[in-house]
Amino acid sequence: MNLRFPLLILMACASLGAQSPVTRLVQSIPAETDLADPELPFAKDVWVEMIQGAKASIDAAEFYVTSRPGSALEPVLSELEKAGARGVKVRFLLSSKMLDQDPVSVARLRRIPGADVRAFDLTGVSKGILHAKYFVVDGREAFLGSQNFDWRALEHIHELGVRTTEPVIVSRLARLFTLDWAFVEGRKLPDFPPQPPMSARSQVELVASPPFLTPRDVRPSIEALVDLLEQAKQTVRVQLLTYSPISGQDHYWPRLDNALRAAAVRGVKVKLLVSDWVLGGRALPHLKALALIPNLEVKVASIPEAKEGHIPFSRTVHSKYLVVDEAHLALGTSNWEESYFTESRNIELIFRDSPLAAQATGIFERLWGSRYAFALDPAKVYERRKVD
Repeated sequence: MNLRFPLLILMACASLGAQSPVTRLVQSIPAETDLADPELPFAKDVWVEMIQGAKASIDAAEFYVTSRPGSALEPVLSELEKAGARGVKVRFLLSSKMLDQDPVSVARLRRIPGADVRAFDLTGVSKGILHAKYFVVDGREAFLGSQNFDWRALEHIHELGVRTTEPVIVSRLARLFTLDWAFVEGRKLPDFPPQPPMSARSQVELVASPPFLTPRDVRPSIEALVDLLEQAKQTVRVQLLTYSPISGQDHYWPRLDNALRAAAVRGVKVKLLVSDWVLGGRALPHLKALALIPNLEVKVASIPEAKEGHIPFSRTVHSKYLVVDEAHLALGTSNWEESYFTESRNIELIFRDSPLAAQATGIFERLWGSRYAFALDPAKVYERRKVD
């Protein structure tokens, strides 16, 4: 049993005992747009502040890392270097399939004094990847969201995350990191002290994928999302990069599709907002079919190119969240496609009866009603958006 995890929890309890937990939404907004919420902080600032405050440890699990000189990720990397130099233990998990995205930045992480950078590889277990994006500081606070460790995610992509000191979230993220670290080291997966399972009605809940690499007291993300959709009485708002009920070459995976349709049929007003990366893709006919259902609207968000010209894999909507009845929020790292829930490491946070849901509703409606969003026309032929 690794004793580091219980030590982190004790540290968290000691530091949080004198104050109430705080959870706050954190945004990233494409430059040259007017989509920023004036009440919310930006990830580029929050990440720097969190790393500056680190005293003992930073544990990060990220899809990949990529930067460029002068970008918003440079101060973040600089603060990680300073943290390592002052004795903070830095551990980084990166997806094995994405290490070649920016070898220079990966090497920079490896050079941080005392840092340990490992590749997370599910080959032989599934076809999945490490797609989660989070880090835990000193076992006392954490960040999780749609933002990759990518300069573009901080400057040119619409993203949403949370910074939190909520012990339930921080401790369970720390447990998942401990488990995944043991997995990449090839060690026996740790036996965690038993914790009472979270009920489907808990006000704060962490859910995760894939089920085969998740403790039994953590619900699978897909079950939690379907449960929220089935509970909806008035409104459902979903914002995603991509949505598809097609898995593999021709496999139909209707779990979320059926839940959205059922909600609309029983009179719930459903709004689905996806990025223009879906245009020309295999899921487009299914999205058009959804748009024909009464009470179900589908819009596409299209962010114009930056003034500097085309930036590959950017200028898009990458946020991944669900708001139900303006009271319940599920925010995480999964696009709504089967493999994200059955094969890859992803995490969602669920906040019930939370003011965060109202804030997320405002963010959604700001984009939904903006000049960047248009209704999907079932009769129109769309050209594929240039992505790379």
